[in-house]
Amino acid sequence: MQKQQGFSLIELLVVLGIIGALTAIAIPQYQKYQNKAKVTAAIATLTNMRSVVEAYVMEEGKFPTDPTLFGIAKEVDVELQGKEEVGGTMSTPVKGLPGGNNAQKVVLERSKSGAWTCKQPLEEEVNNCKSSVTGNG
Repeated sequence: MQKQQGFSLIELLVVLGIIGALTAIAIPQYQKYQNKAKVTAAIATLTNMRSVVEAYVMEEGKFPTDPTLFGIAKEVDVELQGKEEVGGTMSTPVKGLPGGNNAQKVVLERSKSGAWTCKQPLEEEVNNCKSSVTGNG
């Protein structure tokens, strides 16, 4: 008598169940990782421009309002903060996050004293940048 080779239906169902369980865990973690990477890229963009803004504040004595003067990317918004000439904000949208609206931005804010703070749209802190989600950070 010849021995049959192959897998039984039960063995195949067990393997499919294991693959399904691993996939159910892996996909949300991968999406979370992608969102963190997008926010990290936006933080890096603004952080690199911070030194240019600081140099401008030291030379001119005020926060820049025209970012095109020293090569800041077009998607970065630069705003003077109230009447404080040396305080202001730089922000850039984070493209591709769930929700997809332009309100999801990374914001670097310079106080009048020269301290920089960072806020970003994810719930957890990313690269020492606090969450701007209500109730967290």
